[in-house]
Parts: sequence; C-alpha cells; structure tokens
Amino acid sequence: MVSEKTVDEILEQNGNPLITLSMPTHKKGEEVKQDPIRFKNLLTKVQERLDEMGMKQAEYDKLLKKAHNLLEQPRFWTHQDHGLVVYIAKNHFSYYKLPYDVEERAYVNTHFLITPILPMVSMDGVFNVLAVSRSNARLLQCTRNEVRDITPEGANTSVDDYLEEAPEQELQFHTGAEGNDAMFFGHGAGDEDRRIVVEQYFRELEKNITDMLKQSNDPLVMVGLEDNIAFYKKINNYNRTVDNIIDANPDEMKDAELKSAGWKVIQEHFLKDMYRSLEQFSEHNNEKVSNNIADVIESTVMGRSKTIFITRGEDRWGHYDEEKHEVHLTDEPSNGDVDLLNWLAAKGRETGSNVYMLPRDQMPLKATVAAEFRF
Repeated sequence: MVSEKTVDEILEQNGNPLITLSMPTHKKGEEVKQDPIRFKNLLTKVQERLDEMGMKQAEYDKLLKKAHNLLEQPRFWTHQDHGLVVYIAKNHFSYYKLPYDVEERAYVNTHFLITPILPMVSMDGVFNVLAVSRSNARLLQCTRNEVRDITPEGANTSVDDYLEEAPEQELQFHTGAEGNDAMFFGHGAGDEDRRIVVEQYFRELEKNITDMLKQSNDPLVMVGLEDNIAFYKKINNYNRTVDNIIDANPDEMKDAELKSAGWKVIQEHFLKDMYRSLEQFSEHNNEKVSNNIADVIESTVMGRSKTIFITRGEDRWGHYDEEKHEVHLTDEPSNGDVDLLNWLAAKGRETGSNVYMLPRDQMPLKATVAAEFRF
C-alpha cells in the first residue's frame, strides 16, 4: 500500500539516473496480454535514453534487470489493478499497483515522479481500523479499495489470551458474550476484578497497537461497543485517532465490512480541507487563490501556498530559476528541464502545503494547477 511514508521515501531517493515507469493496466480481457508488451516498450524507451546519456549496455542491463524479470512472471500481469508505477535506481526497486488509471510514461531524471502515487495519500489514502474487542481485536490497514490485517504479531487479541499469559492475575475468565455479559470467576471475583483485568488487557493491547501505528502515522478509526471503547479511549496514546467512533460489535463484521465502515468516517478526514479550499475559488476577486502556474510555483517556494490542486495525468515541462525567481515553461523537455507539476507537488509537500491530484473536470477553474494561499 502507498502511505505518506512511501511518498517521503520516494522523494528521498537521489542519484542519476532515477527511472519512473507508469502505465494503465487491466484486470481482465484480452488487454491483459498487452500489458507486458507495453511495459517492455517502456523499458526500450528507457534504454534509448540511457544510451543517449552515455551509459554502457552492461550497466543499464544490470540496472533494469529486476524490471525485465517482471516480464517473466505471468501471474504478476494477471493480478493487476487499474494502474502500475515502477521505480528503478541503482540501489532501489519498487512497484505499486494503483486503483486508478495513470499515464503511460518513461521518465528518466535525477528524481522520481511522485504524481502517479500521490492520489493514494490525498484522495485514496491509507487509514487504519481498530476492532476494539475483548475476544477478537484486530488492526486493519486500509484504503478505499484494499484491506489487510496488520495486527502486531504476538499481541494478545482477547482477554482469554491475556489471562493465559498472565496467571498472576489469579482470575479465570469465561466469555459468555461480548461487553457487559462477560463473566469472571475466581477468588473474590466481582465488578472491580472484571474492570481491572479488562483494563490491563486493553492497556497491553494499546501499547502494541500504538507502537505499530507510529511506524506509518496514518489516521485510525475505532470500531467497538460502547463499554470497550470507553476502556480503550481512556488509555489511548495515538494522537491521530479520529474522533468519530463506530458503535458496533466488530466481532460480527468481516474485515471488508470494517474497511467500508471506516472509509465512510475517514472520507471526511481526507477531504474536508480540500472541499473548504475549493469553495474559495467560487468567490469573485479572491486574492488568496490563483490558477497561474508561475504564481503558484513562486508562492509555493515562498511557503505561501496552503492548498495546491494539480491536474491528474498531465505534465508541464520547464524549470524554476531559484536565483532569478523565474518560471520557464517549454513545450518539449531539454537539458535541465523537469516535469514542473511533479516538482510543484514535491515542493508543496516540502513547504507544508496540502497537495491534491484531481481529474481535469474537477479542477478549480478547469486549470492545470491552482492554489489557495495562506496570505
């Protein structure tokens, strides 16, 4: 899955050359057979570019070996989504299957393109769902279209498991049902004993869950019955937990159902700032918005851009002269030119802007780029 951490890691790569390959892919039909052919054609374009740069064949054969190996894996091509992006460098190789179409492209430069994966964190971003349960706790990593169980290995996910590893509690736990119907038996067992054991179980669970979540720092939605949520919220230390709680018994829900319920909550979390910024463009004579690419780039360099909108699937060639503070646009790339839309997305993230990739028909003022300024 693509997360904020993924984008940061891609941005941190440096070297020459850094290669980004992107292309639409297919899940079924005759076009599935064409996907590896199109990928091979992209590799041919890369080889031609590396030839022009003076790289020897033995060098680029080694550089592109892992990419060529994908052509020998039929299952890789029959298990695709709507798009594919591949990143290649001397000490880096990664690929991501995307739930949306991307432009067919072979990009060779001193940086990777983040624009193919950016919609995954701005519009289809990663979030987590925690099933807060006394009998089957689960931590799920999700996007709108995917879900996988990332419950920390070795974590006790039920009170039964906890008591098996904590005999010093001198209590036996018998699960009659979830929530208040759970019954404890043992010497002096009562409401207070029950509360102590459940709280200790959730305290241990919270530590394991929070340690896992801090590795990626993605937002968290909690699903659970009221009394279990109350226990967990009291000890929860993860500061990216969404306030809106889903009041339901997660033991009765499949992973896919938990993901769908979580997406309904998280959608507002991802998009509320975007919709608020879009409203600014409907105001006439608003000096805090612009759809002029030069103005947007200059404002972003200065740290003025609060929210940036970039058209998905397009490019604009040129470069920014940092000494003269000038934007130079070109129809065709030449030495020193970069994809300015990708450059703008990276610079926006660097300067603290919210960056969104939208289809052309959803862009403010139908522009290639647009931005709302802080001041």
